[in-house]
Amino acid sequence: MNILYGVQTTGNGHIGKSRNIVKELRRRGHEVKVIFSGSQQKDIPDAELFEPYKIFKGLTYVTENGKINYIKTAPRLDAFSYVRDILSYDASGIDLVITDYEPVSVQVAKKNRIPSIGVSHQYSFQYDVPYPTLQVMTRTIMEYFVPADFAVPVHWHHFGFPIMPPFLIGGQKTAVNAGGRKRITVYLPYENPNNVLKLLGACPPEYDYCFFTDVNKNREKGNIFLFPKNREKFLESLASSEGAVLHGGFLANSESFDLGVKTLAKPIAGQAEQIANAMAIEQLGFGKHMQELDPAEVVEWLAMPAIKPMHYPDAFGPFVDWIEGGVFNTKSLTDMCEMLWSQIPIPQIFRR
Repeated sequence: MNILYGVQTTGNGHIGKSRNIVKELRRRGHEVKVIFSGSQQKDIPDAELFEPYKIFKGLTYVTENGKINYIKTAPRLDAFSYVRDILSYDASGIDLVITDYEPVSVQVAKKNRIPSIGVSHQYSFQYDVPYPTLQVMTRTIMEYFVPADFAVPVHWHHFGFPIMPPFLIGGQKTAVNAGGRKRITVYLPYENPNNVLKLLGACPPEYDYCFFTDVNKNREKGNIFLFPKNREKFLESLASSEGAVLHGGFLANSESFDLGVKTLAKPIAGQAEQIANAMAIEQLGFGKHMQELDPAEVVEWLAMPAIKPMHYPDAFGPFVDWIEGGVFNTKSLTDMCEMLWSQIPIPQIFRR
C-alpha cells in the first residue's frame, strides 16, 4: 500500500510511536510518506528515519510554567496556513491515511476521499473513561480535532471498551534494584525548574531525587541530582526508582506503569487530557496527582504502596497486522484489543 502517515509533534509519545509503526510498515514493503505538524517540528528526534516527510505548522498551544497560555496560543492558530497546507498537498496515489492525532493528514484524506485511520490516546475519550466533568466542550473539540474515519484508542486500561494498551516505544524494560538510598525520578519540563527545586528541597530527605531538566551537565544539590534531558538516562533512572513525579502526559506514565513504578502526576493546568490522565491514575490505583507543586502531596504519595508491573505487550506488530487485514470496524478492533489485553492479568470485561 501507499500510505500517508501524519505525526503530531506535540510530545515525544506521538513521535516515538509513529517512528516504530512507520518502520514496521516499511519493513513489510509498504510505501510510507510522512507529515509532521505541531510545536516540535524544528526538533524532531531521528527525523531522518521518517524520510520522505513534509513539515507543516498545524495547530498547537503554548505552555508556560505548567499552564496553557491562551493569549500566546491564539496568534499561533494560523487558519490560513492550515487550510493552505491541506489544499496544496499532493495526495495522488495514496491508498490509506494513518494519523497519530495529526490534523493536516486527516483533512487531506477527507478532501481526497481517502480512507483514514486514527491511532492515539486522545481517541479513548470518546468512551466512558475518566474525564473532568466540566470539560465537556474540550472533550468534544478533542474528538473532532482529528476526525479520522475509524479511531483506534489507546489507554492504560481498556475500561471495558475496544481500547488498545500503550505502544511502548523503547521496548520492554526491566525494573532493577538501585541499591542503597531510595530513588525518585522527576521530569516536569513544563514547570519552572527553580520551582521544582524548591519543591524537592522540602521533600523527605531520605530519598534521592533525580531531576531531568535544562542543564548542560550533571549537577548535585544535596540529595537532588540534576541531569540533562536524555531519554535513555531517564528510562534507566525510572527502572531503578520507587516512584516518578511527572506531568500528566501519556508516554512517561505508561513507561512507569509498565515497570511497576507509581507516579505522582502534576497535570498541565487547563490541559484537559492531562487532567483526565491524572484522574485515571488515581482510579486505577497507579498513584495520585497534585494540582500545585506541594511537598505535602509528595509526602502523602510516598507513603502509598508500590504497584505491580503492567508488562504491556508489544502492540506494534498486531496493529500493523490489523492495518494489513483491511477490515476497519469495531469487531476487528475488539478482537485485536482482547488478544492484547489477555496477556495482562487484569479483568477481561469488554462491552460489545
